[in-house]
Amino acid sequence: MAVLRAVITGLFILAIPVSLIATNIRVAVSEQRVYDYSVKTYDAASRSGIPESELIQANGEIHHYLTAEDPPPLAINVTNSRGVSGSLFTAKETAHMADVRDLVQMAFTVQVISAAVVLTLATLLLVLGPPRLLAIAGLGGALLTGGVLALAGIAIASGFDSLWTEFHVLAFNNDFWALDPSRDHLIQMYPEAFWQEITALIVVATLLEASLMVGAASAYLILGGRQRRMPVLWPGLALAGRARHSRHNSPLRPRSTTFAEAAGSGAEASSGYRRS
Repeated sequence: MAVLRAVITGLFILAIPVSLIATNIRVAVSEQRVYDYSVKTYDAASRSGIPESELIQANGEIHHYLTAEDPPPLAINVTNSRGVSGSLFTAKETAHMADVRDLVQMAFTVQVISAAVVLTLATLLLVLGPPRLLAIAGLGGALLTGGVLALAGIAIASGFDSLWTEFHVLAFNNDFWALDPSRDHLIQMYPEAFWQEITALIVVATLLEASLMVGAASAYLILGGRQRRMPVLWPGLALAGRARHSRHNSPLRPRSTTFAEAAGSGAEASSGYRRS
């Protein structure tokens, strides 16, 4: 049983950072305002020559394409500032978006599985051990998450460009992601600076969640330790207090005479009567 608890605890600790990071990635991808933020903040309209309203509408289609379970092929038509209508993305960009969708759906699957694993292992820890064991495991998972995020923060600070390129090399088996900022609308709408900002936001959000877990688990362990010590200290103090209270507050009552004392008094009286 001890070995089983140790294995479950270790798996729970490992699943915590995966679940937190995957959940925050899913939240970011699922929120269309994130897409609109990039278009508005990084002036995609002037860079692409397409009105902002057209790009915002395109964001809705992109969002649906990435997050829906079975969307139709991505085909977005826009009208540029000169009044010319046409496809927003080239064939290369469209092919890259298909790869991005596959990656997003895989991340969604990882998020669901990791969350289910965390909940299942947490339940098993509560069944196989005291709640204190779950708190210790949660503290370990949160600290591990902080360590992973610290390494990620160092990597981002040391050079996001190389890190971003290496990510694309590992995540995709083609070079469709190598786009030209001067003519490809996809990278004009979502430049590298946007991805650096979003990555930093996900890191900060996950770090905040891990910090809350550390605080909650630590508080439970500290308060739980105090409660376990209280039964040893307080019963004696409580009994002593009740004893002092009974001594000081109980009314004085006449002392009752025992049978032996009564007999002795009677004998003494009889002997006195004979002497007189």
